[in-house]
Amino acid sequence: MAGDTVPVIVSYQRLNEKVSKALEMKPDSIIEAAKKPGGEGFESAESPATDEEAARLMDKLSGALKHLQAKEQVAGILVSPEDQFTSLLQSFLAENSLEAGKVAPADAGGLEAQFDEHDVLGWAKSLVTWTRKLRPHAWQTAPANPDQVPDTLRVAILGDWGSGLYGAPVSAATIQNDPKGYGLLLHLGDVYYSGTEGEVTDRFLNLWPRYPHAINRACNSNHEMYTGGHAYFKLTLKRFKQPASYFALQNTHWLLVGLDSAYEEGALAEGQVAWLNSLLANAGDRRVILFSHHQLFSWVDSIKGTIQSQLGALLTSKKLFAWYWGHEHRCIIYDKHPVWGVHGRCIGHSGYPYFRDTFTEGSISERGPQDTAWRKVGVKHLVPGALILEGPNPYVPGHAGKYGPHGYVTLELSGPRLNEIVHLPDGSIAYERELLDPGR
Repeated sequence: MAGDTVPVIVSYQRLNEKVSKALEMKPDSIIEAAKKPGGEGFESAESPATDEEAARLMDKLSGALKHLQAKEQVAGILVSPEDQFTSLLQSFLAENSLEAGKVAPADAGGLEAQFDEHDVLGWAKSLVTWTRKLRPHAWQTAPANPDQVPDTLRVAILGDWGSGLYGAPVSAATIQNDPKGYGLLLHLGDVYYSGTEGEVTDRFLNLWPRYPHAINRACNSNHEMYTGGHAYFKLTLKRFKQPASYFALQNTHWLLVGLDSAYEEGALAEGQVAWLNSLLANAGDRRVILFSHHQLFSWVDSIKGTIQSQLGALLTSKKLFAWYWGHEHRCIIYDKHPVWGVHGRCIGHSGYPYFRDTFTEGSISERGPQDTAWRKVGVKHLVPGALILEGPNPYVPGHAGKYGPHGYVTLELSGPRLNEIVHLPDGSIAYERELLDPGR
């Protein structure tokens, strides 16, 4: 799929309208279009859909409409449900609409796809052709030993940043222009809609902040894996000179480890647990920080997968100092876990436009920059208490009050010390704290 330079948004409102109109013209029109020889769009020379594939397309299209309806509250603003087919459909329609010149400026930024019912029918077979070919990219094995980084190191962390819109490019520009500089730039995953080559190029790599001598790393995620992770492995890892989708860096005092929790969603695939245990066995008295796309725990969302059980012995041993993850579109600073001793951090608020929460629990701090505040909540369902970032998002024009704040995190490593800063996209500081381990 070719890349575009301006993100294209596919809305539920338009898709539902045009699919409904196609079915009104003829109830079996989508099935017939999928099974018709020829077709429009890329790879149209492939064989038409079988009866089973055509029926499956109808079922998946119905499901996609339901997913999008549940997520979309404001038409023309990006939504991307955690569903493979829905994300693939959005990528497909966005790219074909752009190539056909059927886009128009969206009020809050980007372009909005303007396809019609004839386009939906014309592209049906090509969509089946594309999705039937998707397979996971081959696994790549990480080196056994960590790369070395300086004892004084500034780290910029972005999570769920790959929208190319709203506060995402602002954060990238602020990081790039930071006068103190960074030695490590880290993405916790998610390029929307489904991590195609065009999306990874235009919504991620072309906007990624650049420092000539900095190390760049990216965690794998579910949205990149919706297309098999091919653009992530072929483009992102190549650009970042990153050997695999999991990685390790260390200095005299710290061991920084990135895990792949998406190749098998919510799990650590292909020997990562043994690799991690080996790293820790040779870590000496270094403090350990993990990074991943998926959460270890959540005060808000339910957790899927097996990460907790896979790392049960490691967690119980209290060998982990901190863990930064994304996936959940919020910024949450957790209290130190009372059993595992780990400082959990959700940094999933860097680029996806997420709706403001309506929590009533806890208490609200005084307002800070851009009218943000922190909601202090207590222990819930065996999950530690936390600070949850609240406030408007001025980078979503016309709808700032509906969406939560975007931003990024800076870690400042200086010898054995770790200073943690939560920034808003313009660099304003919403939170700063030096994390100290009482046991050291």
